[in-house]
Amino acid sequence: MLANTISEAVVGLHCRLLRPVRDHEGRSRFAEKPRIIREVNNLERHMYLVQFDDGATTFLFPNEVVVE
Repeated sequence: MLANTISEAVVGLHCRLLRPVRDHEGRSRFAEKPRIIREVNNLERHMYLVQFDDGATTFLFPNEVVVE
């Protein structure tokens, strides 16, 4: 069963990346502080959908970021 849960606890906050990640465009990101736009639980995996300043997005696991 596919389940999505949205929480507003961290939505709108910025986060610091703990390691380089790739966005949906395939670009490597590290020194940026993306904004969390959704918090999702999908197939028992907790993830954040983040958006970078240029509008690119990607999903990250909580252990990949520090929420600020």
